[in-house]
Amino acid sequence: MGRPRNPERDKSMQRYLDADGKIETAELAKLAGVPEVRIRKWKSEDSWDEALKNKPKKRGGQKGNKNAAGKTPAKKGNKNAVTHGAFAQAGYEDIDPEQAAAIQNMGTPSAMSQMMEELQALYLRKAYLESLLKEYESPEAGGFYTDKIVHMIVPKSMEERQQEEDCGMEHQQCADPEGSKGETYKTAMKSVIKSSPFERAMKVEAELNKLHGRIIKQLDSIKAYELEDRRLTLAEKQLELNKQKLTGEFEIDPDGSTDSDEITDVVDDV
Repeated sequence: MGRPRNPERDKSMQRYLDADGKIETAELAKLAGVPEVRIRKWKSEDSWDEALKNKPKKRGGQKGNKNAAGKTPAKKGNKNAVTHGAFAQAGYEDIDPEQAAAIQNMGTPSAMSQMMEELQALYLRKAYLESLLKEYESPEAGGFYTDKIVHMIVPKSMEERQQEEDCGMEHQQCADPEGSKGETYKTAMKSVIKSSPFERAMKVEAELNKLHGRIIKQLDSIKAYELEDRRLTLAEKQLELNKQKLTGEFEIDPDGSTDSDEITDVVDDV
């Protein structure tokens, strides 16, 4: 009959998983009351790293994830992923307060409120891009901006992985594009892609030119909507006049004008 399984073996593995692998074998050995070499043996035989890799992820940001770290005021939201800003989602807090107030106070007739809201959004984005362009064209905008950092990773050798384990270091876990499991990687080369203020200004200006076309198109749509609304009003008045002619009743205004005169005026305006 074999020797019974040490209950600390499973407990140690659970402690390792609960800590997301960020606990040293020396500490686990102290908690379990066994030599550190036995913890390493359990870790290898029970495939702790494999179990950690397959551990269900919690919703939201993972522990140790610093992708959103940095200066992110609540008022402006998280813009750590923004580079030149030409494609960023703009809000009223991103532009000059006076411009924001002017856009928010634009009239919104009930008949075309949706079109006016879209026009407001376009003007909002226009003001935001213009502020970016002013920043990049400013004499103080010197040097280069970091747009992207690209890491080329390669698998670590068995010797490197063993050496890290002996020193109590954690492996750098990276997703393998070919889908193999249990691999650990290291950065072989890091490339930093930068752009000048002029290059960023050109991208923002190109986006502004597209936006100007959308604003003109939206204004034309609003004008066409207003014209169509006036035509519908004219058609309703014409229908009402025809009904009055059939019944022999005409509504006379106090100033002496009839509906027929009013329709004539509308036709002249159109």
